[in-house]
Amino acid sequence: MDEKEYLILKTAILNEIEGETFYQLAADNVKDPDMRGVFLYLAKEEQNHQQILKYMLEQITAGKEISVEITNLETKSPGIFKLQDAARTVDNLEISAVSTGILMEKASVDYYRQAASTSSNPNAKNLYENLISWEMGHLDELEKMYDFLRQNWFDQQGFSTS
Repeated sequence: MDEKEYLILKTAILNEIEGETFYQLAADNVKDPDMRGVFLYLAKEEQNHQQILKYMLEQITAGKEISVEITNLETKSPGIFKLQDAARTVDNLEISAVSTGILMEKASVDYYRQAASTSSNPNAKNLYENLISWEMGHLDELEKMYDFLRQNWFDQQGFSTS
């Protein structure tokens, strides 16, 4: 068993569990149904990542060659990141949860970059590179959402210059 790859995968699984738990907690506590949908979507994505990583960990534990089919692993967002309701009220929890999500996604990207650069297994490296891409997609959407929510929050506080 490749101990280095084993540790990388165990840590990656824990990171994804933490992400899923955070997004589920955020979904359970925000008031806005659209924001709840965003966080539930992200929780499901993190759960999907866990399943893939756990499968790879099982392969390593069994002494098998790591292989994973990377096609169609990422589900498409069902339009939950649309920021069309410019007049909506921004809850402090929403903006804080999105901000925290950004930090978590950045940490995941950094972790998978490090894992890809140190992995000696081409299949594992390929998975880490795909995870980087997927987490970057989440990060991009969360950053757009944060910018939108932040501006609305500024407007609500009377901080707008317009």
